[in-house]
Amino acid sequence: MAESYKPMDAFDSMTESTFIIKPKTKTKTNTNTNSKSDLAADGGYLTLLQGQEPVESMQLRKRLFAQLWQPLEEELFTIEKQVNNIGITEVCDFVDSSYGEIERREQGQVARPFAEVSAAVTFAGINTGDHGKLFQSLQDQLLERGHHVALLESQYCNTLPNLQRSLLEQMFNSIYADTDAGPSAFGGTKTVTYDLGLLQLWWANAACSGKKAVVVLQDFEGFAPTVVDDFIRIVGGYCDAVPIVLVLGLATSYECVHQSLTKASISMLNVERFNLQRSKQCIDTAIHRLFVQGRAPLCFGAEAYKSLLDQFLLYSFSIAGFVKKLKYAAMDFFYAQPLSVLASMLAPNAAVSACPVRLNSDQVELIRMQRSVQRFLERRATENGGNAYVRQALSDDDFFQDTVLLQMARALVMYRRSYCLGIDAIVEIQSMAPEAMQKPVRTLHYYGVGQQFDDCTHWKTLLAVVRRMKTSEMTLLLQKLCRLVDGAAD
Repeated sequence: MAESYKPMDAFDSMTESTFIIKPKTKTKTNTNTNSKSDLAADGGYLTLLQGQEPVESMQLRKRLFAQLWQPLEEELFTIEKQVNNIGITEVCDFVDSSYGEIERREQGQVARPFAEVSAAVTFAGINTGDHGKLFQSLQDQLLERGHHVALLESQYCNTLPNLQRSLLEQMFNSIYADTDAGPSAFGGTKTVTYDLGLLQLWWANAACSGKKAVVVLQDFEGFAPTVVDDFIRIVGGYCDAVPIVLVLGLATSYECVHQSLTKASISMLNVERFNLQRSKQCIDTAIHRLFVQGRAPLCFGAEAYKSLLDQFLLYSFSIAGFVKKLKYAAMDFFYAQPLSVLASMLAPNAAVSACPVRLNSDQVELIRMQRSVQRFLERRATENGGNAYVRQALSDDDFFQDTVLLQMARALVMYRRSYCLGIDAIVEIQSMAPEAMQKPVRTLHYYGVGQQFDDCTHWKTLLAVVRRMKTSEMTLLLQKLCRLVDGAAD
């Protein structure tokens, strides 16, 4: 019985069937295609409020984002350029006077056995993504001053011959790059394409009086230490004939130079340290112009502002990253917030105008539900005839849009002016306090949006400093505040 038993094959129980998948109806396909084309035509904007938002309001949101974001982005990059130019100008001035300072310092002294190579050690910040634009600006300014510049990156200079070849190609604009046997020197001899003797011969015949040959190592940490060490030794043998200035770009710390180079090569360098990128100064200026002065269409609350600031201070120190996150916030505001059309009432010059589109009842009701509107109406209710005003504002949509919205917009403009004046006054007051008690503008703005400023610990500390001031210091502070108020009135 057991021997005659055969197990069932796994495929014996499989059934054969035919499945028919019907195509979608033509009408439904056309409807989907049209909706996708409409979505693409509107740039991804949709009618909000469950489709009850007017099309004119959606189109206004699209126009507002295009009109407001581009000048805002340009102003941010202008701020970054202005702040970074401070460090770039210092490096350029060092290059202009580098070898002259050495000659003046060593007049009347015994000749050194080797020549010092001028070197600018620049801290460019940990945000390596911004280094390309930063060092490109440095190169442009050096070229404007008439110097010859070679901007070198570690990925193309993994060996010493590659480094010197890239240097010569940039110095000579690749004149000798395509020769087979190597470029012909001015004396008729043949030499390899990575021989710095070419630079010496070219420099002697090019009448480069007063100019410098600047070699920028953009990412110093990425270069092999032995390559940079050998390159410094070679440059030291030519700097008597060619004034070569090295610019070392650091992303970590100045200690990296001492850890990477030998003592012999470091002793050949005449080093000056520079802070090339000032991210915190840049972000303080941007926050003051955009948020304190109110040039940006966005007014962040405490939590959103703290998140935006933490992403910058705790992670990258990248201005480009800050601009991207600010743009995402602006896109979310204009794409997904039906009340973003109210930004059209506030012009960049602080003028107030009526909203160019009529709001429907859903939009007006959504505005009435905002806590700021409730506080505004509660204050009006305490005035003479305030109850009738509030009753009409809550029941008449036309009155609310034509009258109440304009009054609230004007009140917002006046508040922004007063807020900016208050922050500037705090900056002047804390300038008279010890440096340890001073807070940057970004922190003062966080105190302003996060809590009542008069309850802030920092404000109480400043009041204690003012009470202990001498008469002369108090007079100076009052003069500064008077000038500040007069400037705001103008």
